[in-house]
Amino acid sequence: MKPTAPAPVKLPQAFAWHHVAGRVPADWEVSRYAVEDRAGRIEWATRRGLEATVGWEPCEREPDRETTMKAFLAREMADSRGGRRVRMREEDFRTKEVGPFLVGWADERLPVQALAYDRFGGKLVRWIFEGRSSERGRAALVEPVVAATGFNDDPATCEYRLFGIRCVLPRDYKIEDMAAFPANAMMAFEGDESHARVTFRRWGLADLILEGKTLRSLYEEVVRTNGVRVESAEPRRICGCEGFVARFSAPREHHAERYFMRRWHNGLAYVWHDRAANRINAFEQVGPKGYGVLPPETVPGLTVDPATERTAP
Repeated sequence: MKPTAPAPVKLPQAFAWHHVAGRVPADWEVSRYAVEDRAGRIEWATRRGLEATVGWEPCEREPDRETTMKAFLAREMADSRGGRRVRMREEDFRTKEVGPFLVGWADERLPVQALAYDRFGGKLVRWIFEGRSSERGRAALVEPVVAATGFNDDPATCEYRLFGIRCVLPRDYKIEDMAAFPANAMMAFEGDESHARVTFRRWGLADLILEGKTLRSLYEEVVRTNGVRVESAEPRRICGCEGFVARFSAPREHHAERYFMRRWHNGLAYVWHDRAANRINAFEQVGPKGYGVLPPETVPGLTVDPATERTAP
């Protein structure tokens, strides 16, 4: 009896990062990542070890993907044989088109690679899967993940979606600072044209970190370490959750002494406590006078109800 084809894995975890976006299994976690737009990668791991890597690199024109694939597999085969040089023949490897990607593999000892060319960004996007070269491995995991992968190539905006933070920013905003830990994450961006700064924060285990504190006092305690002063806060329902809209001032630059401690006084922050997810989220922005304030929709799904008469939490 012919063996039944394995069921494709479910891919509930969406991600978007610089020039690539897609979906991966729920148990995959980011073990390493790059913040550079020009070239970089994300490494995905589980308790079993490294599962896959997706990366991007500059490429002025579309390469011959068959030749690129053949060179990659030849290097991997040489490494598996103690570095001995290998002459890869056409019959030594196989390829398959999956959407814009060319998937290639040799034998079950070697990784599977998938290549696609992003014409808008001038990037070669590459997946490398570890230990999935068998027919069942390719059908159950490699092909579904590759099929769910696309280019993050909107000419006007760029989506970032990782570590529980999701935002859609004008494309000239670039990552300036970042910190990612199991219970909390922070991403800070700066606009090349506006010089405005935008920061997104996410804290997990909210019930523990709020113990003995109000939402506002916790937020002020965190941002004070960056020289931010909360000047006012209005209670709001944000995304249907308890929260507030704050006005704040902040140093113009990280090296404030260069600017005689001058400050921007037009900071705007949305802070809310999602009790169902046990998370606290914040979206902050500040910049030079007249900078283009980004709307709440910068965080997809963010809604802000009208002000109430209560004191901020």
